Amino acid sequence: MTDSNPDRLADSALLARYGNALIGLAAGDAWGYQVEFRSYANMPAYPVPAPAGEWIVSDDTQMTLALHDALTDVDDLTDIDAVTRAITSRFLEWQTDPDNDRAPGTTCMASLSALRSGARWYDANGARESAGCGAVMRLVPTAFAPEPYWLGLTALQAVITHRHPRAIVPALLLADAVRHAPDRGGRLLDEARAESDRIRAGSSRWLSDSYLTAVLAPYRSDVPSLLIDGLDDDVDALLGAAVTSRARLRGLDPSQFGDPCTGVGEGWESASATALGLLVADLATGTTAPLDGPAALAWASTSNGDSDSIACIAGALIGSAHTTPHYWESAGLTPRFEPRYAAALATAADRVLGSAHAEE
Repeated sequence: MTDSNPDRLADSALLARYGNALIGLAAGDAWGYQVEFRSYANMPAYPVPAPAGEWIVSDDTQMTLALHDALTDVDDLTDIDAVTRAITSRFLEWQTDPDNDRAPGTTCMASLSALRSGARWYDANGARESAGCGAVMRLVPTAFAPEPYWLGLTALQAVITHRHPRAIVPALLLADAVRHAPDRGGRLLDEARAESDRIRAGSSRWLSDSYLTAVLAPYRSDVPSLLIDGLDDDVDALLGAAVTSRARLRGLDPSQFGDPCTGVGEGWESASATALGLLVADLATGTTAPLDGPAALAWASTSNGDSDSIACIAGALIGSAHTTPHYWESAGLTPRFEPRYAAALATAADRVLGSAHAEE
């Protein structure tokens, strides 16, 4: 008998999307991690093949799982101090984990060392004033958090280690894209630019989001000016560059795509990482997409920049766009992750924050 209960159907789709996003993120991470510090000219193949044998993830997947665990640790999301403590605690656990030897970001490590010493993220000696891509590569769990919390939680996970408008704004735009991916196939970049326009016009609901305002209050009380500062710090420009690149690439055969970073940036910081992730996902979603999911991860990994972060962001977006379970398997991709992370991903995928299943 087919289940026609709309709440259960919606919950099932949410769980499927979360699982697809997590697997896509981890698969892209492992695929790109193979060549993270290689230049495009020195790639082993074009595109880089999928990992042979065990798929080794990096700090991108590790911190995503830490963030997931932190959010499930909290009973009351309205208690921002409690949420902050939970995220900080899980990130500090990750900092000293024996597996944290996979090129962790220097900003994340330095910020967490300051917090371990007793500083608060918003103190002058707290989180680093950096816009590194660590603020965006791990945000999938907050993108799936319920209303009215997801926007503020996304900002919070960013500022705990990256206290900078150029980190916060790309994180919000990317979380919005992940959250609404099924309805935005092939036009994720366009929707991000539309939200930017609404922020500048003063019509974005983000400007009056009370939870976001409360999260950012210790740092900047004027949310509209903070968001515009972020947009002005090359975020808008890089989104525009990615749109230009997308138009050029749509006229080519995928074998001619070349380095995804061309004309946009290398993804080492949040703005270009987000723009590149949206670009790759736009070319792998929608009715006329030239790439399927696995091909998109291969292309994203074959980059002159932060290959694992670009591919993990793209994988999260592509996975989130699919509302039926096991998208990646149906697309022919069955990564064999290390047992620890395979188990953690499977457990996390069954507990998306805000679903009824997570509250059982």
